[in-house]
Amino acid sequence: MINPISIITFYKFLPIDSRRLPTVKESLCFTAKRRNIRGLIVIAGEGLNGTIAGLPDDIAEIKLKIIECLGIDDLAVKSSSAPTNPFRRFKVDIRREIITMGEQVPLPEMETDSHLSPEDWHNKVTSGDDDFVLLDVRNHYESLLGKFKNSEVPGFNSFGEFPEYVERCGIEKDKKVLMYCTGGIRCEKAALLMKDKGFDEVYQLQGGILKYLEQYPNQEFEGECFVFDDRVAVGQNLEPSGQYHLCPHCGDPGKIPVSCRQCDKQAVICDRCARVAAYKTCSKNCRYHFEREAKVRHISN
Repeated sequence: MINPISIITFYKFLPIDSRRLPTVKESLCFTAKRRNIRGLIVIAGEGLNGTIAGLPDDIAEIKLKIIECLGIDDLAVKSSSAPTNPFRRFKVDIRREIITMGEQVPLPEMETDSHLSPEDWHNKVTSGDDDFVLLDVRNHYESLLGKFKNSEVPGFNSFGEFPEYVERCGIEKDKKVLMYCTGGIRCEKAALLMKDKGFDEVYQLQGGILKYLEQYPNQEFEGECFVFDDRVAVGQNLEPSGQYHLCPHCGDPGKIPVSCRQCDKQAVICDRCARVAAYKTCSKNCRYHFEREAKVRHISN
């Protein structure tokens, strides 16, 4: 069965006059409402970043609208599909950065010699050479679901911690660094920061994990790839995850099935929350009542 919903992920670094941002937002919201598009697009003075979903013809139209609004020739996208729309609504956010790192770096160029195509990346990581560090620049909970073989996982909680990681990472500055993330956008800023800090050779996977899996499923990337919508993760063939769900307590991905200790409803929680009795519940509301009743029982005893 063909999945009816088309999902595209994209980003584009280019200077946008801040005075134009409200007009761009209004135009995209108008098209999205007319074509029943859902998802999130972030726009800022440095460009845009988004993941949106809808029927294929509707996605094609809003892509053209984005190209028109930005005055660009084309927009590179990573595509996947799902049986239902993974978003509940459509939103355009105007922010200071399209991907938040905190430390300012120059606007990256989309095409530089630091970008490795999925084919070049695959050839490099399967070459048998050990003259490089394979660096995952995603959050720790993303890496837990899947990562490239033999990669270095910093383990930070948000991308804003990356500058601090670079200061203490201990990677020699003449060592070749190959970095990757979900769709490529975090690597754009991460690579520039590392070069600014004196690292000689920094390369990035063009299009990120999603683009690699389009060409090389079940190869060097192991597990599933976390995505920031209701699919939670996609598998090797970019199909929505069948095992991970968002934990109702912390929002991290989880796959531990529990029977709610308050109402007996079945739920799925993450490994960390599964270690606490009160978190073996189906919602924050049930957790609250479970904890309150436990406190009453303790006082009574």
